[in-house]
Amino acid sequence: MDKIDRVKKVVCYVTKMSEKELLSKSRKRHIVDNRRMAFVICRDILELNWTKIAKEFNLNHASIMHHYKKHKDLMAYDDYYSSKYNDILDVFKLQIDYVEPKELIREIVNIKKKRYNDYLKQKLRENHGQGI
Repeated sequence: MDKIDRVKKVVCYVTKMSEKELLSKSRKRHIVDNRRMAFVICRDILELNWTKIAKEFNLNHASIMHHYKKHKDLMAYDDYYSSKYNDILDVFKLQIDYVEPKELIREIVNIKKKRYNDYLKQKLRENHGQGI
């Protein structure tokens, strides 16, 4: 299963809708919102271009761009939309073992701090043992 199919399946699973509904031409708000969230995950997480996303959903690339911009507005002003998107995003990240770059950097910094602290403790023990 490719990653776009995973996005579709996760969106359908979390929102309890069929893939047929997700890919339909329906303009019902909840269906359009779910579809929009799938587009954004494809763009932001999978880093696909507009044309590739549009092709997968049988749409024009300009439609995907419009939905992407609309998503940004909805995330800022619609708490329900934002919450639902974050739920979908969390489930998708778990599916693909995605780790945020900031989390990796934080972990590397913590490892380096621990190593440095261990080094300092060792040096203190060595100096203390020599009577310095």
